Amino acid sequence: MTISTEAHKPLPFSSAVGSLIEATDAIKNFRAIALLALTFIGAVLVGGVLTMLAGSMSSVVLAFLGGLMAFLVMFYGSNAVGILLMRDAQGQPGLSLVDAMLVSLYTSHRLIAVVFLEFLIVLAAMIAIAIILFVCKIPVLGPVLYTVVFPLSAIVLGVLVFALFYVMLPLAGPAAWSGASVFQIIARLNQIVRTKLVSVILLEVLLFLITSFVALLIFGVLGTGVSLTTGMSAGILGLGGQMNIYALASGLGGGSGSGYIIAAGLGGGLLMAAAAVVPGLIFTKGVCIIYLDATRNVDFSASEASLNDGLATVKKKAEEARERARALAEQAASPAAPAAPAAAPAESLQCPNCKAPVASDDAFCGECAHKLK
Repeated sequence: MTISTEAHKPLPFSSAVGSLIEATDAIKNFRAIALLALTFIGAVLVGGVLTMLAGSMSSVVLAFLGGLMAFLVMFYGSNAVGILLMRDAQGQPGLSLVDAMLVSLYTSHRLIAVVFLEFLIVLAAMIAIAIILFVCKIPVLGPVLYTVVFPLSAIVLGVLVFALFYVMLPLAGPAAWSGASVFQIIARLNQIVRTKLVSVILLEVLLFLITSFVALLIFGVLGTGVSLTTGMSAGILGLGGQMNIYALASGLGGGSGSGYIIAAGLGGGLLMAAAAVVPGLIFTKGVCIIYLDATRNVDFSASEASLNDGLATVKKKAEEARERARALAEQAASPAAPAAPAAAPAESLQCPNCKAPVASDDAFCGECAHKLK
């Protein structure tokens, strides 16, 4: 997927707020509604069936597999919904449900890599601060150093956590849905944190309020309807006091009117699930709008180049360390060089006359008195 660039000027904050109201238009995207509903149903069915089998077979592996499969269905299905809503927010032609799922299967793993890298960054910062705090244990100098370390550490960790939970995690999805690679996502989110942290947080708070208001409105309407329908059903169907929060359990127990109770439980569950789809869609499209506003007419080439240079430096150092370790390992594994052979003893001298052994400094042979020098 290619990343579309927009040549528009950045929207002022008031215009960004106005565009954020358009997130409520997500309820008009019937493909997204259908896909999110199918995602919820699929996750419940897959997880429920495997969990029931695990309970009947007392298998921990099946229970874990059920939870994992339900998570994967929700993860890839939700990302496919995000891809549909991102294209809607960008004004691009929509995708079919099958194409959206295929794109999600191909690109959604980027989110896992981004989240993992973000937590590694926070963990590295905490380790570095912990090392500095150990240094502060030095007598006399430690308390003086801690006077500076304490406020700086609080600021660094506070900004990191705020950036992680209010910018990195919420906007990583829209960045991936727009087609960015893992390192492009990191570079872009890093620049958003450095330049637009406050405005993004304010827009996210507004989005939360809008989503909460819509959810309260929907569930308020449904709650009133369910309450009235429950009272009428109890009188007309002759269910008496069985239509209450324990009705489903009573129906499963085989009491009077259990069929109606089970039907009410299933129908009510589907109704609540359908109601939860709408706030979810509004929130998803809202974060897409916030991301597009934060990245509109922003040049990320410098940030991406800086990240690539840093990665190249890290790779180079890692390669040098690997080559050094390999050389040391080969040196340790090679056999020790053999010791130099001892010098051969000098050839023994003999008297040319009687062949008796003589020394090199002898002037005459000790046997026959033959003159040697």
